Amino acid sequence: MQKLPKKLLINLKLTMTQNSTYSYRKLYQKLIQLTLFLFTIFIFAQSAPPPVEGDYRSKITGNWTEVSTWEIYTCTGGVCVWIPATTVPGVGTTATAQGNYNVFITQGTEVTVNTSQTYYFGNLYILANNPVLNVFSSVSSGPDVGRINLENGPIEFKLLGDNQNIYIFGGVFYFKTLSASLGLRSGNSIVITDYNALGTESGLGSNGLQQLGITCTGDQKIKFYNSDGTLVETEYGVCASSSPYNFVQLNNFGGSLAAQLQLYPLKVCVGDTKTPVNLTAHYTGLIPPGKNVTYELKLESAPAGYNFPTLSGTFISPGDAASIPDPSLGPFALAGVYTYSLTVSYPFDDTSTSHLISSTRSVTLEVSPAGSINCACYKDPVIDTVNKYPTKLGITALGSAGATSGTPTDFWPEKVQGGHIALESRHKGFVINRVENTGAILIPVEGMLIFDMSDGQPKIYTVKSGDTTPAWHTFTTPTCPPF
Repeated sequence: MQKLPKKLLINLKLTMTQNSTYSYRKLYQKLIQLTLFLFTIFIFAQSAPPPVEGDYRSKITGNWTEVSTWEIYTCTGGVCVWIPATTVPGVGTTATAQGNYNVFITQGTEVTVNTSQTYYFGNLYILANNPVLNVFSSVSSGPDVGRINLENGPIEFKLLGDNQNIYIFGGVFYFKTLSASLGLRSGNSIVITDYNALGTESGLGSNGLQQLGITCTGDQKIKFYNSDGTLVETEYGVCASSSPYNFVQLNNFGGSLAAQLQLYPLKVCVGDTKTPVNLTAHYTGLIPPGKNVTYELKLESAPAGYNFPTLSGTFISPGDAASIPDPSLGPFALAGVYTYSLTVSYPFDDTSTSHLISSTRSVTLEVSPAGSINCACYKDPVIDTVNKYPTKLGITALGSAGATSGTPTDFWPEKVQGGHIALESRHKGFVINRVENTGAILIPVEGMLIFDMSDGQPKIYTVKSGDTTPAWHTFTTPTCPPF
């Protein structure tokens, strides 16, 4: 489960050197709280995949939008080589025309993005020859490090492909200007490996996510977007401490969690007892085994008079399909809009001061009044290509009744197939016969329709399900009766 809305997958690797403040003593102090987390460390590959035809890589330091910065992987006759690119990665891509290739920022190159861009392609890999040993607060650079620089703010670099993840394999994503943001598609991820935490324990280190300078103004951000371009999270991560997470926390600790709440169907009618409405609640994410996961499934808003008891509890990750209940809803007596939410959370290091990793998802149900246009239903006719079903009753204003040729099959309305009644007119509408009350019909016939003026209701004389004799019945509840 690596594709997570609004969360970063952070893969941590501690490098032990003589001058590292992540010493064996400090590692021992954190051993209990990190053991379960470190269990998840090596689930990701520690190197980029081999290139395939169509992939791009940076060959020199330069601007993203300059063709000379890039090479493309091309294959001819089974022989594949890197050649100078004729266009830049991402150009011309859209949400409906996405690029089917990966992009590699290679060691020793820095690619600058100095104008806002939105691209849709495969994964982005930022590479390095590891381990990277720059000392905080020097941002990693040089022949062993690949780096992306966001410059000339305000600027936003959006990578919104359907499956467009960012893998920082020892490299650097550098917010090198104020008012700079990285936009990601909800459901996609950042993976950071070979993070160099040299410096103070709470320091930013030298690679991974980097900010401009030692201090931060809070306007260097990571955002998440829906597939339609609307914002999910405006400040998921910033370089300061005013958002859910800052770059220090993401580089050092990480966290990945996404509440999942599905509702089906999304629309029902008041009084509908035959259509079950089901909430399916669960989560995805890279949660270390053994963590105490808390959930809360509750009603956010609904018509006055409706009650839904909040469901809450805890379980030990990874849990199972029954860890969070899936309630059934309805039938509903009140028309309106109902909103439900699921919040799932867990503390990173199981202490009272731990940052809480949390995710919330909401769904909305629309309940329409019985008899409204949304509550009408229609069934497709049964198609019989063998037998004929001539219409026996017809009303015409065009003089069509009777034979139109010498054969009975051309009689009208018999020649109209598959109908209960045929109505024919160019200018005259069909009006149900208006009567004072049902008692005015002295000899009712099954199938007869009237408009009863005594109560203003259309009625039909028929045998209702469960009865044995016909009677007058009012049309009140839209339904789809079987034929």
